[in-house]
Amino acid sequence: MKKNQLLAILTLATAPAFLHAQTTSYSDIVGYQKVSVPSGLSTAGFPLLNSDLVKTSASSVSGDAVTLSGESNVGAKLTSGEPYYVEVYSGALKGDRFDVNTAATITAANGTVVLDSASANNTYPVASIASQLNSATVALRKHITIEQVQAMSSTPLVGNNSAAADQIQFYDSTATAYVGYFLRGDGVTWRKVGTTATANKTPIPPGTGVFISKQGSAVELTASGSVRQNDFAQPYVPGLQLKAPAYPIEISPSGIGATAANSWTGNNSAASADQIQVYNPITSAYDGYFLRGDGTTWRKVGTTTTVTSSNIASSGQGYFVSRNSANSDAILLNPVAQ
Repeated sequence: MKKNQLLAILTLATAPAFLHAQTTSYSDIVGYQKVSVPSGLSTAGFPLLNSDLVKTSASSVSGDAVTLSGESNVGAKLTSGEPYYVEVYSGALKGDRFDVNTAATITAANGTVVLDSASANNTYPVASIASQLNSATVALRKHITIEQVQAMSSTPLVGNNSAAADQIQFYDSTATAYVGYFLRGDGVTWRKVGTTATANKTPIPPGTGVFISKQGSAVELTASGSVRQNDFAQPYVPGLQLKAPAYPIEISPSGIGATAANSWTGNNSAASADQIQVYNPITSAYDGYFLRGDGTTWRKVGTTTTVTSSNIASSGQGYFVSRNSANSDAILLNPVAQ
């Protein structure tokens, strides 16, 4: 069972006019979201989802193969080379996500989806899911990929075969380093910096923030898709990690359950406390926020201003979390009542 069920009491973002916290819904909520990307460096997050290819119950699990009720050939619904994931909508693993082995699923050509047990994006060990996933409702969908970002842009992103290109940068918490992808001169092809392989299908996993390094003029990204109507696993590791909203809703410390009761570390010294750090493209610096020693109150670093319930990051923005300890079981509860 997952521990630490964090109730997300979140406030609405300006962009999606379709979502109301604690409303009742019986069908998919579809909307759009606009994110301003200034010239230079800024962060982004993409909480809206690609459409579900399958949403049904998992009738059985054998190793990394999950049999989906009512399906005879799951692989026929996939495209070779595209990244997919399964999200769990009910049962003990509600909110967890597992990457799909696309090639193996296509080869199987039956009613199973084959999970990628080695993926770092998985929020729970695949080897431990057998008894917990049976009969659970799951959804299969394609990841948001970096090539989709070009289609979102109000004017084409800047491609170049040298360093003078727009980039999307991930933060690797394990290596404590940035991993950059740049747009080639054809305006279509993305490559990982330092390689020659095409990287268009690189996923931006749910809840993962990215930096965008923008050459030339500012643009506006317009993302469209479905709003998640499900709990969301949000695991944390020690140190820095670049997160993003799971829902098109602004982020506050209280909204993500950032309290000592949910294994966050508080301290009256900012340097010893867990922090949320939001990059400010205007100042080219970070606005830091830390959990106080009482375990519930958040302050902006260097001030006495309380920001516990304040919106400190937008729904389309990435933000760093700096943690003293891991919490692999953190869950944000769905803010949209079913």
